[in-house]
Amino acid sequence: MTIMFILSYLTFLILVGAVANDEVHRHPKPSCANFKAPYIPGAKVISINGTELRNYTVPASPGLLLNPVSGLNLCAVDVILTHPGAHDQVLVKVWMPLESWNGRFQANGGVGFSAGELDLSLGPTIKQGYSSSSTDAGIGFNPSTPKAWALRPDGTVNRDALINFSYRSVHDTALVGKKITEQFYGKKPKYSYWNGCSTGGRQAMVAAQRYPDLFDGILAGAPAIYWTTYVIAEQWPQVVMNMENSFPSPCELKAFTDAGIAECDGLDGVLDGVINNPDICHFDPYRLVGRQVSCDGMNITITEATASVVLKVLQGAFGPNGESKWYGLNVGAALDSLANTTMAGGKRGGFPFFVNDAWIRYWIARDPNYNLTKIDYSELDRLFTLSDTEYDAIIGTSNPNLWGFQEAGGKLLMWHGLSDQLIFPKGTIEYRNRVEKLMGGSKKVNEFFRLFLAPGVDHCAGTPSLGAVPTDPLGALVRWVEEGRAPSQLAAEIAGSQGGARILCPYPQIAQYVGGDTQSALSFRCI
Repeated sequence: MTIMFILSYLTFLILVGAVANDEVHRHPKPSCANFKAPYIPGAKVISINGTELRNYTVPASPGLLLNPVSGLNLCAVDVILTHPGAHDQVLVKVWMPLESWNGRFQANGGVGFSAGELDLSLGPTIKQGYSSSSTDAGIGFNPSTPKAWALRPDGTVNRDALINFSYRSVHDTALVGKKITEQFYGKKPKYSYWNGCSTGGRQAMVAAQRYPDLFDGILAGAPAIYWTTYVIAEQWPQVVMNMENSFPSPCELKAFTDAGIAECDGLDGVLDGVINNPDICHFDPYRLVGRQVSCDGMNITITEATASVVLKVLQGAFGPNGESKWYGLNVGAALDSLANTTMAGGKRGGFPFFVNDAWIRYWIARDPNYNLTKIDYSELDRLFTLSDTEYDAIIGTSNPNLWGFQEAGGKLLMWHGLSDQLIFPKGTIEYRNRVEKLMGGSKKVNEFFRLFLAPGVDHCAGTPSLGAVPTDPLGALVRWVEEGRAPSQLAAEIAGSQGGARILCPYPQIAQYVGGDTQSALSFRCI
């Protein structure tokens, strides 16, 4: 009986081993060595290379990644592809956790004149358990200037490179990322997400409008929606200063920002250095005329010319006949990014923001040496028309038709800081209103698209401010997509020594103080 037991046990072990061996063959351990070229419509894969990285660190990068991301164990895959006839070589990087994959895929957007932040966004994303992809769109990674790719050697616009930057990169990075993820893990991601702010927010809207079935959820921060219009409007403060022959120092401009906040701060019942609702703030810059401000140890008297500059910047661009061309900055936003100045030869002059500067030089004037100081009100009006006419079909993302995205079951969560000093928040609000008008009103649109406005927060929450920054909008989006829990509010925190928790409310609601501890989110309601 003992021998029979031993023989039976040995037979059992053999059978178990066979089953286990079969299971290994059917579900092999993911390998980072062998990948097949994925089929990408409109593109041809040139090469594909995977590398296993252990205990890898992505170093910090000033202005892009505040802290290093360390302890990463991943499979890093570089895919090089080209678009027939475009004579390009596009890099798509796909990173996948070697263990503890959460079953989700996330594509990350770019910044400035770059279509993706590559390792700087891939690192934090896989640290959270996602597989992730990012692309250079064939134009490299230099967010601050498109000098290397905007124009061809003969001075004409490199339209293929612009198309890659504008929308084709979204399609490439999503499909490559998802298909490589499927090869590596042996199954498709259960859910796919897009995450981007600014340029990445514009790309988010590319996904929703052009490729509505690519992502289950899209997170769009401070989206550069009306690119061809708002970028020209960013030049408006420089034109105003040139026409008024008044170039306020950053210190003088800050005096106006501070005065506007001081005047309208308490309208919401809380003195916290934040204008909760800029629409009801009626600040008059001329009230500061004659006031002295201390700048670098010198007392400067505010002049009417300076007040006129500030008023026009807040009003926004208008044409020769007084017609509005685009919105201005909100009271409380920093003014010295778009109304920036610099000293040269002992004299202060204008210094345009790099995005509008490059857009006008390379794409509108097609001349890297174009003199922007010669732009007057009439010429700026002409530039508005040229920009929209020539490039909106390529880089524009203002189409309110989101029927395809809604029908695909997608969810869009958008947020924008009301003190954004670069991309005008009222443009984002206009887009949301246009979507409502086309698609059946606020209640209907809220079923798949919600906009959250963050008082006192600047562009993509780039610097610590008094305003409340959303703490985990992606988490809210994930819960909406996967659990059907539409966000009725977003958790937010105030940076700095004061700290405190707040809530952000879905537009058109605002967070109203209802009494109690002003540092507690429980003291606010969406009204």
